[in-house]
Amino acid sequence: MTQALHPATDRVEPFPSPPSSCWERLARLAPQRLAAIEACLTPAPHALPAGVVGRGMDLERLRALAQDLVPALVPPALQRASASRQLGHLGGRLCAEAAMAAASGRRIAIGIGESGAPLWPADLVGSISHTRGGAWACVGLRPAWSMVGIDSELLADADAVRSIVELCCTAGERRRWFPRAPDPLLATLLFSAKESVYKAIHPVVRRFVEFDEVELVALDAGRSALRLRPVPGGPLAARFDGFELTAVIAGDQVHTALVTGA
Repeated sequence: MTQALHPATDRVEPFPSPPSSCWERLARLAPQRLAAIEACLTPAPHALPAGVVGRGMDLERLRALAQDLVPALVPPALQRASASRQLGHLGGRLCAEAAMAAASGRRIAIGIGESGAPLWPADLVGSISHTRGGAWACVGLRPAWSMVGIDSELLADADAVRSIVELCCTAGERRRWFPRAPDPLLATLLFSAKESVYKAIHPVVRRFVEFDEVELVALDAGRSALRLRPVPGGPLAARFDGFELTAVIAGDQVHTALVTGA
C-alpha cells in the first residue's frame, strides 16, 4: 500500500492498493498449479489484425485444474452465480490478462462495469467472449485501435435459429437472408456479428443496443467477412457508417471480430 501527504493537514494517508490480477491471486493460492494453467492458454481463433493480441482457454481443462479455486478468484458479485458462470468469468479474465501482458507488458485486474461489461485500462481496448466450453479475449493498444469486439458462439440448434430469426433480425434481414428455411450457420453468424458490434461500440454509446438497431448488409462467399450497418434513420446512424467484421468457422463454433483503427 502506497502513501500520500494530505495537503491540508500534512497527514500521511494510505492509498488503497489496486486489486490484484487473477493471475496474481492464482499464484498466491496455488503456485504449484500456475504453470499447468498457463499451458492452457492458446492463440484466439478470431481473425485479428497484427497488433491486436488474442488468447483463448479450454474451460474444461481449467475446471480440471482449478475447480476448487474458482470461488476465491471471482468477484463478490458472482459469488452466488452458477459454477459454469463463475468458470466462464474466470477463464475470460485469465485470457484477457494474458492478452494484455502480450500487448502492453503488464497484467492488471479488469473491473466490471454497471452493465457487466469489462472496464479496461484507459490505454487499452479489449473484448471478452465465452461459450460453455471455451473463453477468449483480445486486447489492442490505444491510440492505434479505437474499438474492439469479439464474440464466439456454438452453432445454433433449431430452437435457437428460430429465436434468432424472430427476435434478433430486422424485417429486412428476414426477407433478404431467411426467405425460406433458415440456415443455422448463417443465423449463428448474424447473431455473433451483432454481439461483436455491441461489444465494440458499448464503450462509445454507453447504453444497451437492441438487435434491430444494426443489420447485416453483406456477406462474402466464404462467409469469412461481413458488413453490418446501423439501420437507416435509427439512433446509431448518425454516429457510425458501418462495421466490417471477420468470421472464422471452426467445427461447430463461430468466431466473429470487429476491430477498428484510430
